[in-house]
Amino acid sequence: MSEEENSEQEPSIEDLQAQLADATSQMTAMKAKNNELLTETKKAKSDKREAEAAAEAERIRLATEKGDHEQLYKSANEKLVSTQSELENLQLSIAVEKKNTAALKMATELADGSNAELLGEFIGRRLKFTDDGLKVTDTTGALTVSSLDDLKKEFANDPRYSALLKGNQSSGGGASGGSNGSGAAKVMMRSEFDALDPVAKSKFMKDGGTLTDN
Repeated sequence: MSEEENSEQEPSIEDLQAQLADATSQMTAMKAKNNELLTETKKAKSDKREAEAAAEAERIRLATEKGDHEQLYKSANEKLVSTQSELENLQLSIAVEKKNTAALKMATELADGSNAELLGEFIGRRLKFTDDGLKVTDTTGALTVSSLDDLKKEFANDPRYSALLKGNQSSGGGASGGSNGSGAAKVMMRSEFDALDPVAKSKFMKDGGTLTDN
């Protein structure tokens, strides 16, 4: 193929530069259009919220002028119910977080690693957050006069949880019989086991735990 024929098929550097400049210009225009659309979307949402707020304010104003006390009461009550619901949900969330934090803190003082997480599950069911703060309950959920220290001692001395406590785990290859602890220390009420989450159940059974109905 001659140089003349080759030059007719392949674009020159100038042609490539011109195509690149055109593509760059199109890309810049597309980005500008995309930003414009995003701005319009945000503005539309903002305008919608402002319009809704203005409409509500106007509705209340007209109701006030007409002496429509029933409508005003309904509007105020709906707002109150909504606010109270949000407050209750927030209070519940705070109570659960404080209870879980206290349970895990106590568990980590008694056990290590995954054992602490498992023990925390049991401790958490013996705690309840009230208006007077964190309180200890009995196994039925009723409030008691016991302190957090009392509850900690109870779990530390309860043989059902001894296999989870620090210093009570099997040392591995040197453990006799390969049972990884005594069976009595790993007996759990079936009702307590059913209340565990799937991870805790798996951990308990993997560690050789057994269930009892008594």
